Amino acid sequence: MLNMMSNGRVPKKRSPQKQRENYEPVSPQLARKLLLEHRAWDGMRVLGHLNLSGAIELYNLPENLTCESLDISDCVNLTNLPQGLHVTRWIELAGSGITSLGEGHGFILRWRGVEVSDSIAFASQSITGQDILKIDNVELRRVLIERLGYETFLQQVGGLVRDRDQDAGGERQLIYIPFEDDEPLMVLKVTCPSTAHIHILRVPPYMQTCHQAAAWVAGFTNPDDYHPLIEA
Repeated sequence: MLNMMSNGRVPKKRSPQKQRENYEPVSPQLARKLLLEHRAWDGMRVLGHLNLSGAIELYNLPENLTCESLDISDCVNLTNLPQGLHVTRWIELAGSGITSLGEGHGFILRWRGVEVSDSIAFASQSITGQDILKIDNVELRRVLIERLGYETFLQQVGGLVRDRDQDAGGERQLIYIPFEDDEPLMVLKVTCPSTAHIHILRVPPYMQTCHQAAAWVAGFTNPDDYHPLIEA
C-alpha cells in the first residue's frame, strides 16, 4: 500500500529544521546581557551605544560587531578587538586590556571621555612630567597624568607637602601639585607595612591631613569614625 501511494517510492522522513539565530538589531541593554552571558553571535548589530564598562568577565567580542559607540573601559581581560568591528563614532578604552591597535585602524579613541591619539592611549612611556605641565587642555592633562602614573609624575615634577604623620608603615605624606588653571592634584603617599611598597593614592584636593585622606580612601566621610587597628 505504501509503495502504491508513493508511486513505488517510500517517502523520506522529514528532518527537523535547524533553529536559526535572530540576526535582527538588538538594543544596547540586550546586547550587554548577551555578551556577558557569552550568547552573542558574529555579526551582531546594536542599536546605539554599547556600554560594556567594568565587565571584567569579558574576554572577547564577536566578529563583525556593529554599534554606534563602544565603551570597554576597565574591561581588563579584553585584550583584542574583533575582526570586522564597525563603530561609527568612538571607542572608550581607559583601563581596558587593549594595549595596541593596528596601524590605520580608523577608530576614534577616548580615554575617560577625552579624545586621545594612539601615542597617548598606548605609548604612555614616552610621556614625561615636564611634557604634561606644558599641556594647556585641562582634561587632556588629567588623562596624561593618569597614563604616566601618579607616582612617576610626582617623582618627575615634585610636589608640596601639606601634611605628614606616621602609621604602621612609617611616614606618610599628603602632597599636592598646584595648577594655575585647574584644581591641584592631591595624593596620599603611604608605605605598605607588609611589603614596604610605596603607594600613591589620589584624593580630593580639599583634604587637609593624612588621616583625613586615609579615611576617605577607606570610605569614611567623617575621619573621626576611622580608627583602623592596622593600615595596609
